[in-house]
Amino acid sequence: MLDKLIQNNLGLCLFNTGSYHEAIEAFMIVVHLDKTFISAWGNLGNAFREVGQLKEAMHAMQEVLELDTDNHLAHMSLGVIYKDLGQLDKALASTLKSLELKPDNPTAHTNLGGIYKELGQLDKALVSTLKSIELNPDNADSHINLGIIYQELDQLDEALASTLKSLEMKPDNPTAHMNLGSIYKDLGQLDKALTSTLKSLELKPDN
Repeated sequence: MLDKLIQNNLGLCLFNTGSYHEAIEAFMIVVHLDKTFISAWGNLGNAFREVGQLKEAMHAMQEVLELDTDNHLAHMSLGVIYKDLGQLDKALASTLKSLELKPDNPTAHTNLGGIYKELGQLDKALVSTLKSIELNPDNADSHINLGIIYQELDQLDEALASTLKSLEMKPDNPTAHMNLGSIYKDLGQLDKALTSTLKSLELKPDN
């Protein structure tokens, strides 16, 4: 007889190694065995999102909310899915609901900053991203996002400092090196811009 906990753990192992389709199969077995298994529905939604099946991802997260209306993780994940779909107003509402339920979630603040950035509300994007870093200073991606926002606000010294900070944490991040090249270009430091951009291409040649 299949054990739902073993299947869920198998799905998580597959998910964490990038085997998303196999993870989906495992999580589907779990929710078939127990339609009230909240974390399995959430895991299934995250796996569907990773393979671009956004309609299925949304359905899984809505199943979570049917079982637990105040599940902050499901609201946060729905926000990400809506953002992927370009439905920024719904993405904003879901992410704000998630933060209403769990105000100290740094990931939700990072996501909120990204949504505000897409909406062109850079001041709010800055506040949200700074809050995410206050809650989790060691998140390199948040420092990259902060650098992008500062660059768009034309605060280039701050953009440079934030991007360099992210590279202290993740020295081989091609996106950070690419952004660094763009900042150096805006600063008029073309030799450094070239070096950083070439480094980005070295790390990710198909960019």
